[in-house]
Amino acid sequence: MSLSTLHSIQWVQAAKQWLATGAILGAGLVMGALIGLLDLKLSVILVLLPVVTLYVGAIVVQPRVGIYSALIASFVVLGMARYIPFSWGLTIDGLLVLALIGWLFQQKRPKILLENGDVILLSLVWMGYLVLELGNPEMPGVQAWAFAMRGIGFYQLICFVLAFAYLRQRRDLDWVLNSILIMSVLGALWGFKQQFIGLDYAENYWLWVEDHQDEHILHGVLRVFSFYSDAGQFGASQATVAVICGILVLGPFTIKRKLIYLIVTGISLAGFLYSGTRGAMAVFVGGGLVYMVLSKNFKILALGILAMGMAFYMLKYTYVMHSFQPVARMRTALSADNPSLQARLRNQVTFGNYLRSRPMGGGIGSAGYWGERFRPGSLLANTPTDSYYVKIWAETGILGVGFHMLILGYFLGKGSYIVWHIRNAQLKQKMLALMAAYGGVLLASYGNQVFSQFPTGIVMSFALPMIFMAPLFDAELSLDGS
Repeated sequence: MSLSTLHSIQWVQAAKQWLATGAILGAGLVMGALIGLLDLKLSVILVLLPVVTLYVGAIVVQPRVGIYSALIASFVVLGMARYIPFSWGLTIDGLLVLALIGWLFQQKRPKILLENGDVILLSLVWMGYLVLELGNPEMPGVQAWAFAMRGIGFYQLICFVLAFAYLRQRRDLDWVLNSILIMSVLGALWGFKQQFIGLDYAENYWLWVEDHQDEHILHGVLRVFSFYSDAGQFGASQATVAVICGILVLGPFTIKRKLIYLIVTGISLAGFLYSGTRGAMAVFVGGGLVYMVLSKNFKILALGILAMGMAFYMLKYTYVMHSFQPVARMRTALSADNPSLQARLRNQVTFGNYLRSRPMGGGIGSAGYWGERFRPGSLLANTPTDSYYVKIWAETGILGVGFHMLILGYFLGKGSYIVWHIRNAQLKQKMLALMAAYGGVLLASYGNQVFSQFPTGIVMSFALPMIFMAPLFDAELSLDGS
């Protein structure tokens, strides 16, 4: 190696170190300014600032810290706003971006990233389409776009890259699964506290003063929301975890681990019921169908279809457990003349008429919550989207929703193909659980905005790479002889 080449390498390494140091110091200053804006006492600032600076440095040096933190934080950040008013959702952006900066400094280009180039490319192309939407004349503004595009494209792309780069070992798969289960159990327990003990001051303020009682108090009964953004997201997340653990119970695990999965299944089912979320019932339907097909067990498929049919019959044609409010509410979802269903169908007709001459939609951030914030009074802002797919349709048009659904379908197809060919029995069961959860979330997203919301959106953005990397885990287990 020539002296000039050696000097060049040393200069690049030094530049990286200076950039990393600058990023850490800059982030520390920014965090200090944010703490000041929150009007905390000087003593608190002096205590927090070094800790935050070290934490930021740890993420840049070891991006796994940021990845793990983002996954855990996705469960609680929106609920934190009830106690300390702040845009806590942006902390997920900060954690993921800092981890991405660390990845760029380390120039980590693992083989598995190249092997899943199709997934990265599709995510990148979809993000490119969202960027093209900046030229949409209907768009409410760059700020609205910057907020709204995160949940429908930005998080997925970054999570995919980071997962492929750093979560390449079996222990990472177990860590992701265990983190999801632990945070979900904590969420359920907090929900039980709301149900049986009562709401605290911040929750009561959010419910009654900030005017959320219409969605969360039905016929005098509380729809539990835990520390999630609302009861709908709490119920969908609990249903997703119930599907995952319910499938894991059927796997070739130890009695102790099966018992743990069974307990978590029961807790999550109770959390789902007390949320009063009817749309999340689709998670069980979609997840059950995906599992039964991919398990390649026709006896399970037949029994599963029979069980679904019996559950449908009980809810549709009987009054079993009708005195239990959560069950009574679920029963209304199967009524054809359900006022909520009729309203959604009318809203879709409204969107269809408006979007007929707008193939690229009304612009990112023009519908739903962000539409109400950045373009209040407009048709898209005033018409509830409810469905995740309707939201994508409203904001990106028929071109966008068609392309997006093709991508989601491709992920489902590729994941199913991979799971179908896994050899290790325990790994296969874990992947079946994650694939079923993904299928259930896709179906439930027709009724609610599940796929793009915390925590389910982040969970799915890490779960999918785990599925796509399953052949790597399978090969590792084969070499270990386990």
